[in-house]
Amino acid sequence: MKSSFKLATVAGIDINVHYTWLFTFALITWTLAQSWFPADYPDWGGLTYWLTAAIAALLLFGSILVHELAHSLVAIARGHRVRGITLFIFGGVSNIGGETRSARDEFQIAIVGPLSSLALSVGGFLALRAGAGGEDSPTEGILIYFTLANFLVGIFNLLPGFPLDGGRVLRSIVWASTGDMSRATGIASSVGIGFGWLLVGAGALTALTDDVLSGLWMGFIGWYLKDSALAVRRSSQRPGIGLPVSAVMSAPVRPVGPETSITVLVDDYMIPFRRRSVPVVAAGRIVGIVSLQDLEGVRRDLWGETQVSEVMTGPPLFAVRPEESITVALELIARHRVNQILVLDHDELVGVLTRFDIVRLMNAS
Repeated sequence: MKSSFKLATVAGIDINVHYTWLFTFALITWTLAQSWFPADYPDWGGLTYWLTAAIAALLLFGSILVHELAHSLVAIARGHRVRGITLFIFGGVSNIGGETRSARDEFQIAIVGPLSSLALSVGGFLALRAGAGGEDSPTEGILIYFTLANFLVGIFNLLPGFPLDGGRVLRSIVWASTGDMSRATGIASSVGIGFGWLLVGAGALTALTDDVLSGLWMGFIGWYLKDSALAVRRSSQRPGIGLPVSAVMSAPVRPVGPETSITVLVDDYMIPFRRRSVPVVAAGRIVGIVSLQDLEGVRRDLWGETQVSEVMTGPPLFAVRPEESITVALELIARHRVNQILVLDHDELVGVLTRFDIVRLMNAS
């Protein structure tokens, strides 16, 4: 997000704070100091209310950070790139690069956030049961708020309204059932739009009949969720989005061995088949890829005595699985500025996906 500043780096992940977080922090602190704590603890002093409220608000955002770190760490473990975490007006968001690669990845990354919030709630409850801080103490007040807030965050995020975590869990289930990520995204985002409108309506009713501030806040959150889900649905309807790589890739290119000369490579593999790149295979495994760009530094009169292994690009190679979404492949091609990536099924070459394949798909749509 723009207008954010870096707070720290945790486990290699940048933690950023958006300026809107300051508004939410101030609002929560004011609400706790002016109504929540005075109602339950009338004998505290004025300064105690404000200090306790500020600490409780900071712990809430610390809990949200734990929630987002859980998402990010699982995403990294599943092979995804995490650009950072940003705390903002509605809590926090993990900036995970690209679409998830499978329904399993989607489920694991999504479900761990609410589970971490519920675990924190259980921890707060156990601390209260152990009598931490003593009865009617600021510590007790903070723990009660901490326990309830994390419980509500966990339950709220499990609701099946995309882009909430529960909506992503719903998408993963539909995706696994149908094998169609685009369809799953459409269903989950439609539920999210409906859920957003439901919150808007509930907020309006609350504002008119009970608490204006709470009603406005609820309606504001509902409107944000509705717009986010609508944007996701529109994105999922773009040509090619959600298709598996196997539906777009080119047929496997006949590979060469690493001992092949550049002359043979060009005359027998590239020119006849109009290929700009060829995979290199040794002992049945992909060991590299050689492209026309790799040949630029070799003099033409040395092609006959120069082996492919001397100029090829070796591991790590950019590759995707045939069942992965085309958006995953597109992100790899754009991020690494390559013209093609390999399609591997358990280390077996089953195809190649090029920029031309993607452009052809878009034009055909």
